[in-house]
Amino acid sequence: MIRVLLVGVWGWLLLLVSAQAHVGNPFVVFEGRAGTYPVRVVVRQPEVVPGLAEINVRVLQGTPSSVQVLPIHYRTDRSGAPRPDVAELVAGETNLYTASLWLMTRGAYGIEVGVEGPGGGQVLVPVNSQAMARQPMPRGLALVLGVLGAGLVVGVFGIAVAAARESTLADGQRPGTRQTLRAVGAALVASLAVGGALYGGWIWWGNEDRHHVSRVLYRQTAHTVTIAPGDASQLRLELTDERQRDSAYRLIPDHGKLVHLFLVDAGTTQSIPAFAHLHPQAQGNRTFFATLPPLPAGTYRVFTELAHEAGFTQTLTNSVSLPEPKGGTDRRDPDDSWSASTEATEGMISLGAGLTLNLLPDRRVAGRETTLRVRVQQADGTPAPLEPFLRMLGHAVVQREEGSVFAHLHPSGNLSMAATRNFARKMDGDAGALAADVNCGDLSAVPPELARALGRDGEVSFPFVFPKPGRYFVWIQVKVGGQIRTAPLEVDVE
Repeated sequence: MIRVLLVGVWGWLLLLVSAQAHVGNPFVVFEGRAGTYPVRVVVRQPEVVPGLAEINVRVLQGTPSSVQVLPIHYRTDRSGAPRPDVAELVAGETNLYTASLWLMTRGAYGIEVGVEGPGGGQVLVPVNSQAMARQPMPRGLALVLGVLGAGLVVGVFGIAVAAARESTLADGQRPGTRQTLRAVGAALVASLAVGGALYGGWIWWGNEDRHHVSRVLYRQTAHTVTIAPGDASQLRLELTDERQRDSAYRLIPDHGKLVHLFLVDAGTTQSIPAFAHLHPQAQGNRTFFATLPPLPAGTYRVFTELAHEAGFTQTLTNSVSLPEPKGGTDRRDPDDSWSASTEATEGMISLGAGLTLNLLPDRRVAGRETTLRVRVQQADGTPAPLEPFLRMLGHAVVQREEGSVFAHLHPSGNLSMAATRNFARKMDGDAGALAADVNCGDLSAVPPELARALGRDGEVSFPFVFPKPGRYFVWIQVKVGGQIRTAPLEVDVE
């Protein structure tokens, strides 16, 4: 009984564990096409392992006959997956479907969304299945379990004593000295049995807890971010985690880069902080260097995005103190970009060279899907043609003002292109990988004339779900006239 009780408590505790897609954000958003149907898929990753993932599929055009969802673990394929679940149409909606899926093990999953109807097809949205935190037992539950446990102990004693003292007596006969001594002996045996069970349960609980902390809870890859010794112009990233020896942790490029590293000034609150998007270059298997841009000295939050061969992704968090800008050997990646601290603004801002960027208005509510849609114009008011930047029409970086939320967005959402490509190749070979690249908006996967046509109207949008209300900083990055332009904005979320 004690073991059953403890198992139940442990299961209840697991319901409190939190998992997140990016820093502080459990939502993974994808916008693309399932066959000929444009769709927006929002996955709320499960809070536990095993746990339920909530999937919402909005069909942006057309009326499908049905929508199905299927979880596929990275170690299996469709043959090893369960039967797909049919997503239900949300009451009061005409194009929004919802379903819940059990993700039973840790690791990377691909949520395959199938839209059935004329011209239907599938899309694959990669998510992480990982416990992110351990919560203490609530006092109310502890009190209830304490009372139940005390009652259980008293019941065991009562049953043992009554059985030893009265089980052999005739009806109406009173117990004598012999029966009383037997009852005392039964009480001692019950004490040893109950004490042993409680001690054994305590040992089991401790072992399970240590296993959960050391083997189940997510631990970000151990790493250091420092100024390079002897060269204050260089930032040094070193992956010190021994798990890097495991082939599952081998890095794969995302948007053509092994590492995306972001610096955000942690000391600026009144204005939009200074910001940099860097791509450290490898020197060996675990060490990367990036040339520091001319950012003001101070303490910076560091967010490092990694994609791994086993299909899972990480956003590592750290901090670093930058010195005053100094000249040095320029090993800067040509796709590195940055912006200085600016006054907070929302709406149209100048990008220099007569270019302006306008964030189109939209109501932004925490927990609801929204779109950050921008338009870039030239001095004469005509659209500024957008060029591929890191294989996309644009990139966006979102941070809540105090740093509790961070996300790197693309026109297809905040999912990892590298993970999507890996899943697609595993399922459908090179043709599947190419189709996934195209669906994720990778402009290197389409003919150059099509890439130019897609950027001709100067507009790009980023679907996203803000996880909680507050003040957010947003950096929109586009490439115009061969130069990367970064637009710092402020967004308030209801």
